Amino acid sequence: MSLQSFQDTFCGAVAGFSFRFFGHPFDTVKVRMQMNDKKRSFVSSAIKIFHKEGIFAYYKGMLSPLLADIPSNAVLFGIYEYVFRQICSNSQEKKPYFLEWFMAGGVAGIGYAIVVCPAEMTKCVLQMQKEYLHKQFKSPFQCFAYVVKNYGIGSVFKGLVATILRDIPQNATFFATYEYSKYIFSKNGDLPFYGALISGALGGFTCCLASYPMDVVKTQLQVEIKETLQNRKFKPRFYDGGVTECVKYIWQTQGYKGFWSGVESCIIYYMVGCAAQFTGYYYAQSLLTNYSKQH
Repeated sequence: MSLQSFQDTFCGAVAGFSFRFFGHPFDTVKVRMQMNDKKRSFVSSAIKIFHKEGIFAYYKGMLSPLLADIPSNAVLFGIYEYVFRQICSNSQEKKPYFLEWFMAGGVAGIGYAIVVCPAEMTKCVLQMQKEYLHKQFKSPFQCFAYVVKNYGIGSVFKGLVATILRDIPQNATFFATYEYSKYIFSKNGDLPFYGALISGALGGFTCCLASYPMDVVKTQLQVEIKETLQNRKFKPRFYDGGVTECVKYIWQTQGYKGFWSGVESCIIYYMVGCAAQFTGYYYAQSLLTNYSKQH
């Protein structure tokens, strides 16, 4: 691995930790709204969780995606930087590269989806377990072991097709928006702290809008892992992982609004998480770049 690839991977790991630590409470509210509290507002859903389960409920299921976010973001940023350098030989020139940013982000989203899917499935199941109900799983490892034991190792990738369909447009818009915002805010090659925060937040806002309907489908599919094979509503068709049946079910039972259930929570989640993520990535990258120049 080259020094540049190592730096990209390491900074991606820092970004993954930052995203999960600051964004997970909003993700918990989002998942609850997608599954149970479709008619509640973000604030009322958050208050309900706090009153019934306490403040630590917001961090339910965090260990699984945290352990995955560090390597998955390392993969995401590593692939993104590599693909961008391959398709844009003149990247040192100070101008916007919309198409290149968009393409590199989309390709990186595929790799990211494959790495993160098992953790996403575990996270969604744990987030749906409430303190006042019987809890089947006490840890992500117990949940993971249960799924593998009962349905085989391949079942941990339940929802993979939906995850890929979510993460391609998500990361394409994510990187294009962030990079252009960074281009706008940069002064003499340096990005001020507020510029990094705003650029990350704007990237989070646009990627949420681009991917949210498929995120709802993914959540429905992955939470269904707790059901027996006979009781599952969403049967796979032509290797789609149940996406077609799930889309039909949501449309028939809730209409188009069903695909946007909990979107306000997701927007807040991504804006906060991506602001922390990209700020962490940018300053970790700057730190390593300055260190390598001095040594």
